[in-house]
Amino acid sequence: MANKEIFSKHIKSNVKLATRYDAEGREVQVERREDTDATAKEKETFDLLINAGYYRACIKGLSAFDKVVGGMTWCIECCDYDVDVDLLFHENLTIGQKISLVEKIVAVLPQMKCPFRIEPHQIQGLEFLCIHPVIQWLVKKSVENRAERNMRLKQFAIGQFHNNYQYKSDKQNLEKIRKASVHIKRIQEMYNPVRQYQRKEATDEDERTKVQLTLLEYGNLPSVPRADSLDDEGQAENVTASELDIEKLLNNLVLTKEDSATGSPQKLDNATRYALRKHYKEFKHEMETDTKQLTEQNQIKSLEATKLALEQKLERNQKDVKDVMELLQQECELLEKERAQKEQMEREIEEYKRIEGTVDAGLLEKVQGLLRQHDELKKEESEFKEHCRKDLAALQEQIEELEAFNAQDPQEREQAVAKEKERIQLLKLQLAKRNRGILAIQQQLDNTPDRTELAQYQRRFHELYNEMSAKHLETKQYYTLFNTLNDQKRYMEKELSLLNSICEAYNEGMSTQHGREEFIQQFEQIVQGVKQTEQKVKLKFMEEKKRRDALNEELQGLLELQRQYAAAVKQLTIECQRCEQLQQHLKSIHKKL
Repeated sequence: MANKEIFSKHIKSNVKLATRYDAEGREVQVERREDTDATAKEKETFDLLINAGYYRACIKGLSAFDKVVGGMTWCIECCDYDVDVDLLFHENLTIGQKISLVEKIVAVLPQMKCPFRIEPHQIQGLEFLCIHPVIQWLVKKSVENRAERNMRLKQFAIGQFHNNYQYKSDKQNLEKIRKASVHIKRIQEMYNPVRQYQRKEATDEDERTKVQLTLLEYGNLPSVPRADSLDDEGQAENVTASELDIEKLLNNLVLTKEDSATGSPQKLDNATRYALRKHYKEFKHEMETDTKQLTEQNQIKSLEATKLALEQKLERNQKDVKDVMELLQQECELLEKERAQKEQMEREIEEYKRIEGTVDAGLLEKVQGLLRQHDELKKEESEFKEHCRKDLAALQEQIEELEAFNAQDPQEREQAVAKEKERIQLLKLQLAKRNRGILAIQQQLDNTPDRTELAQYQRRFHELYNEMSAKHLETKQYYTLFNTLNDQKRYMEKELSLLNSICEAYNEGMSTQHGREEFIQQFEQIVQGVKQTEQKVKLKFMEEKKRRDALNEELQGLLELQRQYAAAVKQLTIECQRCEQLQQHLKSIHKKL
């Protein structure tokens, strides 16, 4: 039984069994070293899939490979990306189907412009340090695509609703718009431009002349320069030039009637031209007069507005100054009072210090203690009074409720009692639910080890590690002893077989001269082989001895380092204790001060 324990397979603490598949699809249990980072990434990956909506990752009986591949397939389908492969996933796939599906997924990811690269063997080997960023990117893309699709469906549904149904307010608004559009159209037709004149022939004029002719055709006279923007000479020259331009333009126009049946243009006679010139002069005079009046009115209005704003600003400033002066006077009075109180307090403090110097120190400490006790008792008394007031108010409310309850009819009283019982029953149910929740939380807290339990676990693990280390060392010693004895046995068997062969060949070789010579030659070869073997064993012995000496030197260095570490820890402990004592002494000095 002891030999079975010694030579049994030893499993390390950071190594666990994992399931792999060979080339034929059979499950093989292999050792896989546990990585804390990979475990954390695995948990984060499954949490990402669950939060994204892939709830199959919660199933405990499902393998990690099925969760990862199923989650990646689900995310790719949610992205609505047009891929030229069939990503069909279902549970209990064969090894060939799994490899094919993983290769298809890896081929689709670059087409989706995934910034992370991953290989099929990394997914099959569950290397979560490489899988986690890919899953994170796929989940992000799927969530964005689902949000966009929800928005599109919502807009489509709203559009379909408005196409088939209408609210009452929408119908009323449409009816109002329909009625208003008729009046708007009529007003637009009323104020449409009407052409009154037409040019005799097309001439080559500049852009400004063409604009003026077009305005004259529709009855609009060209604009004249403002009177306040020119001096007298420039104004006279400009007016003369504009009159000449108007005369020239009128000579090039003929009268037209768009509403006539023939539609043929009529020439302007002298009377019409004279009327147009007169109309133009009157219009120009009105424009100049209106411009002057408008400019003067605008200046007067702007000055009045400025004056009013300044008066308002002056009133606000005067009011602010008055408020500031009143506040300054109040602050000065308050400052004088504070100074007087400060001087009085300083005099009282000096008097108290003088009295304190003449009084016995023990009596003074006793009086100070009594004063502190008096303050504490006054504080407790005020708190007790406040508590009594609250209790009194609560009792008065209860008395009023009871009096109101007694003043009710018996039927109303019974209804009130029934309501109170229902409320009490509901409160009991809520209390029981809350107690169950508290009990569940307490169980969770009990399941979570505290620092003391963790320290005990650490000590037990340390003891277990020491025991396993001792057992491992003992096992290695047994192996070494077994190998040494096995080598001795092998050498002794070789020596015995050599001696037997020599004894057998001696009698045969000594019978003849030729046989004797061959026997001697064979014997010398055997002796030479034994010497070579001895030399090899001695070399191996010297190498092991050197290795032992080097390990002993390293052990002595580590022991010396351990002694230095223990001495440093002891010195650090002493200094920490000294520091705590100094801090306590400093706190006591501060309290005395």
